[in-house]
Amino acid sequence: MSPTSNAARSKAAMRAAEGFVTRNYQDLVHGAGLLGGVGAQCRCERLTARLRRANRMDHYCWRELRWLHDLFCLQVGSDPDSTDAPYFCDLSPDDPAVNGLCLLADALGDLLAEIEREHTQTVSEHTDEAGRDAA
Repeated sequence: MSPTSNAARSKAAMRAAEGFVTRNYQDLVHGAGLLGGVGAQCRCERLTARLRRANRMDHYCWRELRWLHDLFCLQVGSDPDSTDAPYFCDLSPDDPAVNGLCLLADALGDLLAEIEREHTQTVSEHTDEAGRDAA
């Protein structure tokens, strides 16, 4: 596989992530605030800004997308001693926002899976090509 196809896949992953955060910007920032307070909101805004100007999926964007998914899946606020816990605990399961948060968590999971598939395919093809070159 040529470096061009690696770059094309990375750009495709970035476009998918950028498109997702653009379409869901208000809901993501609002949800991050509900689940993690102002700090989480600011972190979500920084991620969104970075995704909008990046040319490829880098380590920072990948890590922050995983963090955002963990936040929406309640993996971040589940520790009662964490700074996020008061925000997480203030939400009632009956709150109408909870359904939207769950839908965003699922959509973030789908996005991460799509990016991971692209990355795995790129690594696999690169490994196959290296094996053919060595033979």
